[in-house]
Amino acid sequence: MKNKIFTAILLLSIPFFLTACTLSDIPLIGKYLGGVGGGVVTGPVTLNVWSLWENTEVMGSTIQEFQTQNSNITVNYEDRSIALRPDKYKENVVGRLKEGGAPDVVLVHNTWLPYIKDYLAPMPSSYMSAQDYSQRYYPVIAESGVVDGKIYAVPSYYDGLVLVYNKDHFNSIDQTSPPTAWEEFRRIAINLTVKSDKGEFIRAGAAIGTADNIDFFSDILGLMFSQAGVSVPDGLNSKSAQDAISFYTLFVKSDGVWSNSLPEASKAFANEKVSMIFVPTWNLMDIVRSRPDLDIGVAPVPQAVSETPSSWGSFWMYAVPKSSSNTDAAWKFIDFLSQDSQQLAIFSEASKYRPYGAPFPSVGLASQIGASPVSNYIKPVLDTAPFAKTGYFAARSGNTEEVEALRTAVNAVLSGKVTSSEALSTCKQTLTQIVR
Repeated sequence: MKNKIFTAILLLSIPFFLTACTLSDIPLIGKYLGGVGGGVVTGPVTLNVWSLWENTEVMGSTIQEFQTQNSNITVNYEDRSIALRPDKYKENVVGRLKEGGAPDVVLVHNTWLPYIKDYLAPMPSSYMSAQDYSQRYYPVIAESGVVDGKIYAVPSYYDGLVLVYNKDHFNSIDQTSPPTAWEEFRRIAINLTVKSDKGEFIRAGAAIGTADNIDFFSDILGLMFSQAGVSVPDGLNSKSAQDAISFYTLFVKSDGVWSNSLPEASKAFANEKVSMIFVPTWNLMDIVRSRPDLDIGVAPVPQAVSETPSSWGSFWMYAVPKSSSNTDAAWKFIDFLSQDSQQLAIFSEASKYRPYGAPFPSVGLASQIGASPVSNYIKPVLDTAPFAKTGYFAARSGNTEEVEALRTAVNAVLSGKVTSSEALSTCKQTLTQIVR
């Protein structure tokens, strides 16, 4: 009987050896043969984890719970955002991935995956298949984290653009609901704008149209490009791309609802100097914290064509460098963090230190937000997550060269010295020359 069992196992295993799979990838029996799939990590292991935005106070309980369940694994967690800006963090991470010396677990922006995946160790399929991954997470996450059927990264959270507006300002013009289409948004922005007899801004209608005083201008344009079906960078010389940047700058050049003379958009909104802005929920949180007295409305981003909606996503993901000597333990830790119970625990812990935690990346947890007191802030971004797109024009992602190339294009159009076609042609040329 024992010989028959051994023979059966051997026959099952041969195809996996021939296809270079590891023992832990073998269905059913893999978990008994070591590796991540079964959560079997032998010997004491110390995991070095580089993360961003979440401090040890928020992550401490979850890490302690993991260590309790895995007494042979110690986690050294480091919030790198304390010392590094996103661009410097990216430079550090990518350099370490290529040259060696990377930590065991590293947080990467979703837009980095296409050019760093070769330096990462994929998640063993015994943990989660690519199909299960695509069902568990929103499409934009699956498109980012899965390459050639392999999972290279798991989301820490989800986020993207939302429209934030001042309800009192809306009431002053008898506007009862937020705009759902761009032309409606434009009309409301014009109606909200108030200027003095000298033409100076008393209140701007919307923070849109410039590049130097809108932290998330590139996200807004990335959204417009995606709604227009523009592929970046290849499609930047298309008429659709030209129409998008022309429409974006129209709010300054013709409508006069915003100006480079105004403070940065988020600061202007907090000071009630502008009625509408586009920000991710983590930036909105800073506004809520600084002005809890403001009656703030949050809505999904306007659409170009309601039948084919498109929103904008930008988020960070956990990955395991191929150079790590502890890939099994590293993926075990990431898998633990990704569980719904731990996501809920991290959200709850974060809410002790700030107005709310980060939006959940898991589709199944979206319903948890509906009953939450902070649902007004988070629900709009999750409602639009199923049709979100992404790209390396995402701000605060470390993609400084890409964002600066777009900034140059916007400023060139605003100057009136070049056409939108010429500005985007230069932008495309710059983007194609960036070494990734």
